[in-house]
Amino acid sequence: MRAHSTALPAAVLTVLAALTSGCGEPATDGPTASTAPTSPANPAGSAGPAGSVTAAGQVVPVTVTVTKGRATGTGGRVKVPRGARVRITVTSDAADEFHLHGYDRSLRLEPGRPGVVELTADVPGVFEVELHEAGTRLFELQVG
Repeated sequence: MRAHSTALPAAVLTVLAALTSGCGEPATDGPTASTAPTSPANPAGSAGPAGSVTAAGQVVPVTVTVTKGRATGTGGRVKVPRGARVRITVTSDAADEFHLHGYDRSLRLEPGRPGVVELTADVPGVFEVELHEAGTRLFELQVG
């Protein structure tokens, strides 16, 4: 019985060490993870698309710009932990409708004016984010 009482704390410590060893580092699992470019509007510490894990209460920012039907600012897939607050900011050079599938969030975009959608990512899965009228796929939101 004593072997179990010392093995359990050791196992817990091993799991905790594995979970915390990569905190704060961007995911590096190929082309689906990327970091938004650094700019005055997007300082180095706030690039949200890179699969960041945030502390409780923090918001994962995702910024997308659409110019001539082409989206920039993400690498295709944005990974967030379940329960994270996510703020998606989209600026388009043309009027369109932003839509986040699965969460059924939509927003009318006016040319040159940022549109913002904020939500709690509490439904696990992979969800397409697009501009409806142009048919432009902006990125996929992966929750979980």
